[in-house]
Amino acid sequence: MRVAIVTQPLMANYGGILQNYALQQVLKELGHEPVTIDYFPPIPARRYIRSVARWILKGAPYKPLFPKRPALFDSFVRDHIKTLPAGHRYSKALLKGMDAIIVGSDQVWRPIYNVHSLSDMFLSFAGDFKGPRIAYSASFGIDSWDVDKETAARCANLARKFKAISVREPSGVGLCQDYLGVEASVMPDPVRLLEAADYLSLCKDVPVKKERYIAAYILDLNEETENRLDSVQNRTGLPVWRFTADKEALLSVPEWLAAMRDAQIIVTDSYHGAVLGQLFEKPCEIIENSIRGRERFSTLKQALSSEEVRNQGVSFLEEALK
Repeated sequence: MRVAIVTQPLMANYGGILQNYALQQVLKELGHEPVTIDYFPPIPARRYIRSVARWILKGAPYKPLFPKRPALFDSFVRDHIKTLPAGHRYSKALLKGMDAIIVGSDQVWRPIYNVHSLSDMFLSFAGDFKGPRIAYSASFGIDSWDVDKETAARCANLARKFKAISVREPSGVGLCQDYLGVEASVMPDPVRLLEAADYLSLCKDVPVKKERYIAAYILDLNEETENRLDSVQNRTGLPVWRFTADKEALLSVPEWLAAMRDAQIIVTDSYHGAVLGQLFEKPCEIIENSIRGRERFSTLKQALSSEEVRNQGVSFLEEALK
């Protein structure tokens, strides 16, 4: 089958890119031909107008209406992820020649991250598409779903068209029942469906760091993260290497993987950072980031072996795509 994947925009987000890479790899192993819809959302109108005004009045650089993927991340996407030509809106035309659609993973069903595209995350743009619609490890990010009644009703109608629905967090099962009127199962994030060796192969050309250090992959610096870092540093005496994502990112995807690979200890408030720490069998201090959703970390406490996790996810995809 040719399978279209709908996910969060592949921007300056290591975990977001790797989950899409992992999902494509698993689908290929199952004999399918996956391709990701490469969506570049416009920045909010007010922010764009403000940026243009600052450029006119002060000569300050302005943000383009449709931001590009930073080069650090674009090279990995071009080399390792098959995408449709980049676009600024979802449309049924993107599904030409496709046999199935998968939504997921990451926080595709969290309203705050999909302000203008939440219904598209439930495949409103697919129209009368006849192939199976599947949600794989779709995440609400938190244990609540705050949307207006009209939007909720529309998403519920769309959700009923899905052949199979799985969510990443156990609380998502209840949200699907209460707000969408559909049944869902819990499935692991795609990053957990590959083995450590799969990720190590992606960073094999990055020289191993000989010095010992604490890898501090922190997305949101605050008093709590600083205190946790200080505590780990005082306990171990190791230097701290700080790095982050988004617009402050300085590492390519392979370099980011290598930074986690070579660390003695990982301190992170990132869900996917914590997943990589587990896969690389590193001591990991996890800071449950409330801004981006504490609920995401609940699945990391499951008492399942890596093999059981992989078999669970692969079996779901195999059955859903029959």
